[in-house]
Amino acid sequence: MKKIVFRYPFMVFEKCECSNQVPIREMKTTSSTNSIKLKYSLNCPVCGKDINRIINVQNNITELTDFINAFKVIPAIKDELAIIKLDTVKAKLKDNGKLNLYGNYSHLRFWDNKIQNDIIKIGFEIED
Repeated sequence: MKKIVFRYPFMVFEKCECSNQVPIREMKTTSSTNSIKLKYSLNCPVCGKDINRIINVQNNITELTDFINAFKVIPAIKDELAIIKLDTVKAKLKDNGKLNLYGNYSHLRFWDNKIQNDIIKIGFEIED
């Protein structure tokens, strides 16, 4: 069984019912002909709830925003960090059967005071 692992610069969290965000470090994957199942088990350190989730990703877009938050850390000037929170989190299988995790985010362009909407791919590594 393979697994996907989230590393810097991405942070992925499960939204617990107690409003705590529990880090998702990895998800186990199971592949079939037209789908990939993502599975993870977590325990909330605040309320103690066990969170077990199985996500079935197919060729159509699977919306994950209701229970997952994703952030991208970007190094900034001096010793500071900029953190982008993705407004949405989605999953889809590409034509070649590869998993694609991505999200939308918006930001203000300082040079013309316009809000720009972009799509960003959530990076992960596949391990055995």
